[in-house]
Amino acid sequence: MIGTPRLSRPYVITGGRTRGRGDELPVEAMARTLSPGWNVGRRIPPEALDIMEICITPRSIAEISSRLGLPLGVTRVLVADLAADAAVHVDTAEFATASVTDRVELLELLLAGVRAL
Repeated sequence: MIGTPRLSRPYVITGGRTRGRGDELPVEAMARTLSPGWNVGRRIPPEALDIMEICITPRSIAEISSRLGLPLGVTRVLVADLAADAAVHVDTAEFATASVTDRVELLELLLAGVRAL
């Protein structure tokens, strides 16, 4: 389904939620899949499966949103849910402990990457 147009409204994808079951995630947080086969026997949204597929290589929340054509808020909810289910690991520590100069540089790199998509 990656790259196909979404026919569902955002509130349908998230079940009407604006927050995931996990922590609130910044757009620069990096997510990576922990176990590609974790969902065997579980019913999860196809968008969550797409996130699992592209996060085999670590990706920022912003990049996931852009690649899948999902609103940023929806992506945050889905990734937070996947993190709460131990399907993905989300790393926010590097940004939180970085200096202001490093944060600006990281955000500029993130913006350049999103623009390149």
